[in-house]
Amino acid sequence: MQKRAISSRFSEKAASYEKYALVQKKMVDHLSQMITEITNENEVRNILEIGCGTGRLTRVIRSRFSVAHYEAVEIASGMLEQAKNNLEKDGMICSFFQADAEEWVWEQPAKSKDLMVSGACFQWFAKPAHTLKGLGRILKPGAPLVFSTFGPDTFWELHDSFANAHAILGEKGVRHGLEFLSARDWYELLEQAEFTDIEVIRKYERLTYPSVRDFLHAVKAVGASASMEQGSGLGRRKLLAEMIRYYEQTHKRETGIPVTYEAIYVRAISSM
Repeated sequence: MQKRAISSRFSEKAASYEKYALVQKKMVDHLSQMITEITNENEVRNILEIGCGTGRLTRVIRSRFSVAHYEAVEIASGMLEQAKNNLEKDGMICSFFQADAEEWVWEQPAKSKDLMVSGACFQWFAKPAHTLKGLGRILKPGAPLVFSTFGPDTFWELHDSFANAHAILGEKGVRHGLEFLSARDWYELLEQAEFTDIEVIRKYERLTYPSVRDFLHAVKAVGASASMEQGSGLGRRKLLAEMIRYYEQTHKRETGIPVTYEAIYVRAISSM
């Protein structure tokens, strides 16, 4: 998926993001706990956040490290404006930059950051191996990188339903939505980027919606996409209808439509 499309879509949904980003909120809480466990606020002077979104994680980290210089990078202009407004309301000061972090990090001074954080952003990297090396380059030796992302079991019920819908319609199955790296993938990429003391944690979160359409609406409202990136017409409508029918028939519970998220939490130390 092209970065321009990602930026535009997330910008359009900046106002509705926090209302629907329920799992992302849980991820912020867990990240905050991880960061508290491995950092001393008196030793952290320069912080970088990758993909700040509307600033939910920014507010939490900024409040703990109130004296440190805080920079936040975000590709979507609408999200960035929302983050600025949210931080200003809380009287917090941050330096915000609209940029593609995968390119921006290579333009920054080496060994300049004491802490790097990111919440639910790294799954959008087009070049994760290359970008991790860039992130390691600007961290001081011994400084931590702490981030969350989503794993391949995310939306498994949806992918199962699409696969069966394609089969029922006599079509070749295709992937709908992002391909997520696994916990093992991230561990190996961090090793290749010369990070040490790598810890990767997987946690499963499950939300419930009244219907599949409610679920798809919620995902769209945060700027992501869980169904089809392109295509229209009768064929698309038939596939969507068959997917919804299968999802509700096969996975529905008394409480509603279950949706599984595989949350991956990572902390690693720069050795460069």
